[in-house]
Amino acid sequence: MSGSKMNEDKLKSKKIKWIVGVLLFFTLYATVRYIIFKGVDPVHFPMYITNKILSTSGLFFIALSYSWGKLKGLKPNDKNLENQFVKFLGLAGFSCSAMHVFISMIILSPEYYQKLYEGNMMNLKGELSMLMGVFSIYCFSIPAITTIPFMQEAVGINKWQRGQRIGYLGLFTALLHVLIMGVSGWLRVADWPGYLPPITLIATIIAVFPLYLKFVKR
Repeated sequence: MSGSKMNEDKLKSKKIKWIVGVLLFFTLYATVRYIIFKGVDPVHFPMYITNKILSTSGLFFIALSYSWGKLKGLKPNDKNLENQFVKFLGLAGFSCSAMHVFISMIILSPEYYQKLYEGNMMNLKGELSMLMGVFSIYCFSIPAITTIPFMQEAVGINKWQRGQRIGYLGLFTALLHVLIMGVSGWLRVADWPGYLPPITLIATIIAVFPLYLKFVKR
C-alpha cells in the first residue's frame, strides 16, 4: 500500500472517529440530562432532543475547525491532510447546524420553548435569540460555500480568506444566540437536572474558546 493511500485511510478513520465520538457524547449527555433527570418524555427524542444534539455538535465542530491549528500538540505531519480534516470539521459543523435550523423551524412554539414566548407571540428574549441564530447560520454559510474547490481560484486568495474569517462573526453571533436563550438559568445550579450544566452554557463555552484563541491569546 502506498504512503498516500495509507494517509488517506488514516484521515478517513480520523473523520469517522470524530463524528461518531462527538455525536455519541452529546447524545448521551442530552439523554441523561433531559430524559433521565429532567423527565422529558422519550417520545420527544426524535426532534426536541435531537435538535439539542445537533446544535451543540454543530457548534463544537465549527469551533474546533477554527481552533485546530492554534492548539499546541496538534502540529500537522502532512499539511494537506490536516487542511482536509479542518475542512471536514467545518462542513460537518455546518451540516449539523443546518439540520438544527430546519428542526427548530418545525418545533419552535410556546409548547416547546415557553420561556421564549408571551402567549402566542415571542418575547424580546425569543426574538433577539432567534435573530442572532439567523445571523450565525448566514455567517457560517459563507465559509462553507468558499470550501467548494474552484472558489479560491474564482474569487482570489484575499477574498477567500476574508470569507473564511466571517466564521468568527458566526461564532460570536452563535454565542449571543445561546447566551440570550439560556443565561437566566445558569446561576440556579440547584435547578439543573442532575446538576448537569445546561446545554446553552456548554455551547457558550464552546463558542468562546476559538474567539479567545483568535483575539485574546495571540
